Amino acid sequence: METQTGIIQVKRLEENEDGSANLEIETDREATRFLVEIGLTRLLEMALDKDNKDYGIEKASKEDILEVAKSSRTE
Repeated sequence: METQTGIIQVKRLEENEDGSANLEIETDREATRFLVEIGLTRLLEMALDKDNKDYGIEKASKEDILEVAKSSRTE
């Protein structure tokens, strides 16, 4: 029997001229939990990898943090 762990649905995909993209997704509670769990696990793995010179946590200004929060909020 197949079990479903969560639903992630793409609502909108907008490609930008610079090659980046804006993506709006909708998730159910289980999918959100799964995404956060995987993201935090990966973040910790990268932080512990002393040989990874491409990874680092940069200091962000209050304005940068507010901009990220505004762009990632759900309505």
